[in-house]
Amino acid sequence: MSTRKMIGCILAAVEFVISILFIWFAISTKVIPMKYLLFAGIALGILPILVVLMQIRKTSGIVGIVLSVLVIGGLCYGIYLLRHTDKALDKVTGTTTEITVVNVYVKKDDAAQSINDAVKNSYKFGILKEGERDKVNEAIAQIEKDFGVTLATQEFASIFDLAQALDADLINAFIVNSGFVDALDGSEEMSNYSEGLRVLLEKQIETEVPVQEPEKKEEVPKQAGSFVMYISGIDTFGSVSVKARSDVNILAVVNRNTRQILLLSTPRDYWVPFPVTNGERDKLTHAGIYGIDVSMGTLEMLYDVSIDHFLRLNFSGFENIIDALGGVDVDSQYAFSTVMGPNSYSYQKGINHLSGDAALAFARERYSFSDGDFQRGRNQMAVIKAVIGSLESSKLLKNYTAVLDSLADSFETSMSKDELGELVQEQLQTDKSWTILQYSVKGKAAMRPCYSAGGGERSVVLQDDASIAYANELIRKVLNGEVMTQEQITENAP
Repeated sequence: MSTRKMIGCILAAVEFVISILFIWFAISTKVIPMKYLLFAGIALGILPILVVLMQIRKTSGIVGIVLSVLVIGGLCYGIYLLRHTDKALDKVTGTTTEITVVNVYVKKDDAAQSINDAVKNSYKFGILKEGERDKVNEAIAQIEKDFGVTLATQEFASIFDLAQALDADLINAFIVNSGFVDALDGSEEMSNYSEGLRVLLEKQIETEVPVQEPEKKEEVPKQAGSFVMYISGIDTFGSVSVKARSDVNILAVVNRNTRQILLLSTPRDYWVPFPVTNGERDKLTHAGIYGIDVSMGTLEMLYDVSIDHFLRLNFSGFENIIDALGGVDVDSQYAFSTVMGPNSYSYQKGINHLSGDAALAFARERYSFSDGDFQRGRNQMAVIKAVIGSLESSKLLKNYTAVLDSLADSFETSMSKDELGELVQEQLQTDKSWTILQYSVKGKAAMRPCYSAGGGERSVVLQDDASIAYANELIRKVLNGEVMTQEQITENAP
């Protein structure tokens, strides 16, 4: 056998083995339809045989060697992409845990530079009577074990009381879930309070997301192929798994048969009872401090619907995904300007092509509008709609690995890999795009007692009963397969 024929046969054998690996990795990702894999398997099985047969003639044999090298190169790159996809999906799907960050805080100018200094100087630590108390107790127990001491602690009804006690030097430090300090930062009277604090010790505690079973009225029936997903935009630039305020609270009501998605936005300051507050009410955004299960349970009680999955996204991830897509085209209802960090942005009425930072500023702005947080909710849904549109377009293929990397670092969902793969397969096999519908429930600003404030009054948004009833009606229609248009939703809204 000539050297050329031997090389051709060796390459054909290598091609055959790599083809098997390619198909195996393609199956493991669970996102490629089986009919495509079957076609690819047949084609890849024939090619090595063809290369061997081409070695009979000198001219075609050389062509066969070149073809084999090209196919092997393409398969190796394909395997790389498939492995990249598989790892990313494993990382973001099937999420069942979240992280509580318990910090020990002192004033920024406090003499103590470490928890050791605080313990040695017999600091008095403030703690909350309620609110992730088991996690705080766990952190205290660890400190006491490490230093062989018993900490002096004092209980307070709310994070506001605790902060005021620190300011008045009634305590030297406090130990709380970091989400409560975020709540201080977001309040009117203590905005950016954390800038005057310093963290002496951080303890991260990972726990399973419990399944809440709140009492519901008659549950909304769901057509096969329908589900409800809670989209939570957490107010943090760190790990997406950390418990924190949820500034974006959107229900995505999905019907795969009619290819409709209803995005239902609830204002962050909606005054609602949580499943863990025995009927006491608070701002919806604060539910996220107690865990994503509490946020989901709160919305389940509000809309009388069971939520099947959650999707959690942090603000840094919001930027990264959009930048990875090369920007998105967002439809703005109004022309307005805003400032975010060192950058200022102006938006025109109609379509705006936005980078990640500009889209984040667009989604967070509320002071430019007379109805503030309500318009912010509508803008958030406009950005989500634009992202879904980009994921359906060629932008995803052009920026595939960058989008995957951004998703893996800043997005997670309780949906399993199999369930997500089924949706992707379905999308690949149809040429039908999704119809994205939007609705924001209404309300009225007021001052009311809040659970996280120890019963103290805070500015909230009171529910609008007619708006809630209309939202329930829309949820039922989408889940039951009734086709609607955005114009119909807008015209019939109360």
